[in-house]
Order: sequence, then structure tokens, then C-alpha cells
Amino acid sequence: MRLAGERPFAAPGAIEDLDSPLYLPFGVRKADGDVSGDEQIPRGRLRRLGKIVGMSTRVGAGLVSSGARRLRGEEGDPRLDAARKVLDTLGELKGAALKVGQTMALISDQLPPEARAIISQLFSQAPTLPFEEIARVIEQELGRPPGELFAELEPTPFAGASLGQVHRARLFSGEEVAVKVQYPGVDSALEADLRNVQSVLRAVGLGSQLLDTREYFDEMRREITAELDYRRELQNLEEFRGYLGRWPDLVVPRAYPQLCTGKVLVLERLEGPTLHEYARSIERVPPPVRFAVAERLSRAILGPFVYHRVIHGDAHPGNFVVMEGDRLGVLDYGSAKHLSKRFWSAYLEGFGAALEGRQVYLPTLLRGAGFVLDLPEERAAQLLDAVAQIVGAPLAGPYDWSRDTMVQQMMGLRARYALDFLRIRVPPEALLFYRAIAGLGHDLRSLKAAGDFRPFLRTALAASRRKA
Repeated sequence: MRLAGERPFAAPGAIEDLDSPLYLPFGVRKADGDVSGDEQIPRGRLRRLGKIVGMSTRVGAGLVSSGARRLRGEEGDPRLDAARKVLDTLGELKGAALKVGQTMALISDQLPPEARAIISQLFSQAPTLPFEEIARVIEQELGRPPGELFAELEPTPFAGASLGQVHRARLFSGEEVAVKVQYPGVDSALEADLRNVQSVLRAVGLGSQLLDTREYFDEMRREITAELDYRRELQNLEEFRGYLGRWPDLVVPRAYPQLCTGKVLVLERLEGPTLHEYARSIERVPPPVRFAVAERLSRAILGPFVYHRVIHGDAHPGNFVVMEGDRLGVLDYGSAKHLSKRFWSAYLEGFGAALEGRQVYLPTLLRGAGFVLDLPEERAAQLLDAVAQIVGAPLAGPYDWSRDTMVQQMMGLRARYALDFLRIRVPPEALLFYRAIAGLGHDLRSLKAAGDFRPFLRTALAASRRKA
């Protein structure tokens, strides 16, 4: 095997003037010697909590000092400093902590553009491990060193994520592939991450009641634990090949099962910019092309749900590749969930009502889906109707996502009904579904797409109703 020569790698959207280690080339650390994987992924609840508490302190101090500078008339937005500190800490911790950060990036629309640009690096610029660590995992998992498995394997990863990193490679048979390798030790850090996740949210002003309830905590732990098993991801990938097979313009990469284990996944490499890269120059893309990409993306996320009761839970822009020939590559099937029939049926009814412009009594509909509404009936109906009016706007007619204000409207609604929202409990299975929908909305806004997204949904709903 020939290792491709190491070269500086600028991750999509890198901000060149930051001095954080995140903005050095992947696999390169500051000049203090090599750092082992054990040091790069702190283990143990106390060590990881210390990182998060330290982040909270630095963020808080930064906000105070930045506020003082602004009072003196100096430049600087304290939220930008906070975003940088969050990015540094979550990127170093990896695992569930970084996954929380990626979810935060999907709901960061209320931040200023500069802060969003920093947080968005969590999609593709997590600090990565030295190649020696990755090669060791490959040999432990596949029983042979990389040189006997690949004709060429680039030591510098081209993508880093919450649970693993991805390297370009070429098989001896000539196929160009992507080799996804799980970070060593990330599984042992999982429980610590989950128990510390509220500290992360509070550190950036996104405090949540979510993990105060055991059933939500258990749901999150089940889903992230399942993502650690790449064999399950391989199975999900093959299932989604069937789900998306009705649309030739949606591409699922071919897998090489003989090179796949619980911690290593080898897939066909799909060529083209990720959606994250593509959106960086979206102003140069003609509006009809933007809409075409956005419509494919909507089918990739909502199609399996409407037709098969399955959701692709990782709708962040690093998981989609804009390919030649008017195709969209769909990646990363570690986070996928089969939803209950009652939840699915309720949402299909809600989609249908929005598309057809008819009224539906939402308290009854959502209780049937597993929601608990612990507030007066009239108040519940009033609040749910207000939510539906906001989130249902893209289904009421042609929609311009470049002018979307859904996040801001929902924030305003939450401010007005703060106590009422606390008395609504969503079913735990909804967590991944809402993460997927939030990610889809984030992506459509980044594409600044405008058009009528309803025809596909009408067709899919009609087919699902016939099947049901």
C-alpha cells in the first residue's frame, strides 16, 4: 500500500484567522509533541465534566469581558467568543458531547451569521486523531494492517464526525472508497457525555428540561449507543437503498461488507461537494437549481418516513453530496429509527390536513400519537394551533426558505407560552424525528430555496393511505 502524501487540508468553511487547534490541518497538533488518542478523547466522567465546566467558565467570563468591551465602545460580539469556546471543547471531547453540539448547530439560526459559521464547523471539522491510532483500529478490527487491505489510504482524513473519522482510500481492485473508523475509546465516554449534556446546553444558553426525565435520557442513550455499532449502520444503509430506490436521483453508496466490522465501515466514495460546501456559494447557484437540490433533499428525509415509517435522523449538511447528473448522495445511516404506527399515522393526518387546507383538532390527534398535554383543553388547542400555523407554512403553498422566520416565530411563541410548553410532553420516539425535521429546515434555509415542495408529499401521502 502507498500512503498518499500528507497535505494541508482546509475543511469546508474553515475560518483561517482563528488560533484554535481546530483550524490547523487535520491530524496536525500545535508544537507540543504528538498527542495520543487517550489524551485527545478525555475519558471518565470527572475528566469530561471538568472540560465542560471549564468551557462554561470560559464562556461566562468571555461574555462578561466582551460585554465590558462593548460598553467601552470596543468591537466584538460576545456570542462569537462563546461559539469558539464551545466549538473547541465539544470538538475535543467527541462522542455524545460533539453530537449534542452538532444538534445545537441545527438550531443555531437565532445566532448572528459569524457565530453560525463557527458552530457549523462541528459538521465537518471535529479535531481528528493521528493516523497511527486509526491504523491500529483497522488492524484490530480486520485482522490485517491497512497496507494489506488497501492499495492506497490517505493518512489525512477528509471528514471528522462525532463518533469517527473518514479517510479516502483505493482498493486493490481499483475502486475509490471512503473508510470510516470509530474513534478508540469513544464508547467508554458515552455515559459520561450523556450525564453531562445539560451542562453543555446551559453553557451556551440553551438550557433544557429534556434530560430531567428518565425516559428521554434512556431514548437518547439507546439511539447514540446504537450508532456505535457500524454493523447496524450497514444494515440501515441496505434498508435505505430500498426505501430510496424509487428515486434514481437519490444515491446510496455501495458497501463492501467484507471490509466492514462494528468499528470500521468501507463504502463507495461519492464525489461532489457536501451540502455544507455547496451552500457556501449558494448565491451563485441559479434559483431553479437550488430548488431542485432542495426538493431531492426533502424526498431523502421525508420519503422514507411517509412511505415506510422510518426517519433518517442525521439530516445535517455534511451527510449529503451534490453529485453530477442531477443526483444527491445520501450518507451516514447510523442514526435511523422505525417509528410507531400511531405516531406515523398522526403525522400523516397532520401533513394531509395542512396540504388540503382543512382543520383538524390537534389535541386529540397528538394524544393519539403519544403526547401528554397537561394543560386546559382550550389552552392546549390554542397553543397547538399557533404552532401548526408556524411549522405548517411550507405545506400551505409555494414557500421561500430564504425568507423563512420559523425559528424566530417559534422562539416568540415559546416566550409567550413558556409555562404551557413545559406541560406538553412529547413521546420519546419523537426526539430523533424532530432532530431530522430541524436539520431539514436548517438545510433548506442554507440553500435559500424557493418553490412548491408539495407535489411529492401529495403523491407519497396518497400511496401511504392506500397501503394503510
